[in-house]
Amino acid sequence: MFLATQLGTPSSTARQRCQGSRAQTLLRVYSGLGIAERTPGQDGLMNAIVTTLRGHEQRANLRHFDWALVATALVLCLFGLVAIWSADGAGPLRLSGPVGRQAIAMLLGFLLMLALSRVDPRYIRALAWALYGFALAGLIAVDLIGVTIGGARRWIDVGPITIQPSEPAKVAVLVALAAFVADRGPEMRRFLNFLLAGLLVLVPMVLVYQQPDLGTAGCFAAIWLTVMLVSPVRRLHLAAVLAASPFLALFAWHFVLHDYMRERLLVSFDPERDYFGEGFNIIQAQIAIGTGGLFGNGLAGSLQSQLGLLRVRHTDFIFAHAMGMVGFVGGVALVAAYVLLLWRTSRVALLVNDLFGRTLATGVTGLLFFQAFVNMAMNVGLLPVTGVPLPFVSLGGSAIWTQFAALGLLQSLLTHRRRTAFGRD
Repeated sequence: MFLATQLGTPSSTARQRCQGSRAQTLLRVYSGLGIAERTPGQDGLMNAIVTTLRGHEQRANLRHFDWALVATALVLCLFGLVAIWSADGAGPLRLSGPVGRQAIAMLLGFLLMLALSRVDPRYIRALAWALYGFALAGLIAVDLIGVTIGGARRWIDVGPITIQPSEPAKVAVLVALAAFVADRGPEMRRFLNFLLAGLLVLVPMVLVYQQPDLGTAGCFAAIWLTVMLVSPVRRLHLAAVLAASPFLALFAWHFVLHDYMRERLLVSFDPERDYFGEGFNIIQAQIAIGTGGLFGNGLAGSLQSQLGLLRVRHTDFIFAHAMGMVGFVGGVALVAAYVLLLWRTSRVALLVNDLFGRTLATGVTGLLFFQAFVNMAMNVGLLPVTGVPLPFVSLGGSAIWTQFAALGLLQSLLTHRRRTAFGRD
């Protein structure tokens, strides 16, 4: 009996050690290290461990979720809804009206962001070329079956809604460019890879320019530049492109831009050149901003908005209308919100520890900065009118979906960064 007891003691200890070993193995597998396979026939203890680990991972994901980034975007969205409502005359709210449609688009965009935040960045990277192909197909489809609005062929009718393929193409091209850079790593120092990265962006850029949409073409250029700045490329190659930029701009002025584009650029810097034509809205925007004063005119906005003199005030010139609403103080607060948004997006690039994540986060930051800066600058007369929307504020379903999708990619990088660090890059 004594012998049996003595023999049974180490057996119990061995079982405990075995269970502990199995728990450690499961922990490693579930953490994504791939050290061992999970074996079948696991008992209640192992199921409890699985449940515990899943709950721990979900709590960890929520901890890494950038709530400040989401809150800032939602504040901008709410401000945008108020500005759109004001621009529409602050009348009765209808689901079919501009405010109702934008609210639905924002809700769908928010859900899209949440969905993308749960996708492992490695899957996103694996789908990069498929996304790029779909983006090119969408841009080509615009030329074949697109509808013309305001003299530009940029949209496709899909049932009751109108989609602008160039908007999601921004994110798709960014993902493809980030994957291209990450796949090559140090090989990006070779001039051939540097050239291929440029061609990767140039193709959709040309397709968008033909619509014509000079503003979105500029967005693709901004994506390429910001990604190259944090890529392991030779600085000599990048410096050569930047040094050649004035000559490329001169070439584009004479041989690429259409006559009306050149005229629009000239009028942007001298609106009185065509006071009652292209320059009219620029002048009205500046008057609307000026009449906002220090604290604005409230929901009524400026007289230019009330009389309908400020055109496209829901989209391209929503910043001028908003300044008429909230004045200089409100405008400073709006700019501060964008500074906070860009700080949170650039923070993601500093937190992730793989090249794909870093280039992707930097590209998103560059894209949002370019759009916000260009829209505000063209409203105050510092840059030509190019039709670039103000992120999260301007009316437009395709744009708001794209912007929330970009935030979803950033949240994915944050919530999965520990797993990506141990996984293969």
